Amino acid sequence: MATLAVSVTEFARSLSDFLNQVQYRGQVLDIERGKRVVARVAPVAAVEGFPLDRLDALLAQGPQLATAERASMADDTRQVRTQLGKARGRSDPWGS
Repeated sequence: MATLAVSVTEFARSLSDFLNQVQYRGQVLDIERGKRVVARVAPVAAVEGFPLDRLDALLAQGPQLATAERASMADDTRQVRTQLGKARGRSDPWGS
């Protein structure tokens, strides 16, 4: 999509409409004062990764551990925490 040149006055009067064009159509705007470009408005690059607020839903959709598997995992976690505590010279890795 070609860059659209708009005057500062035009941009100020129709700010919401221009921002919608940028957000929804991917339009790039060059803001001109006189014949000189003083600013550029462009869409923000998409954020990579997974949104943290959707993590619970993702985990709920995944495979579920059986009761014995959950107990085994809890035991493994306790053992690792104990070993880390001993390696650091304390039993509580989060202690200060």
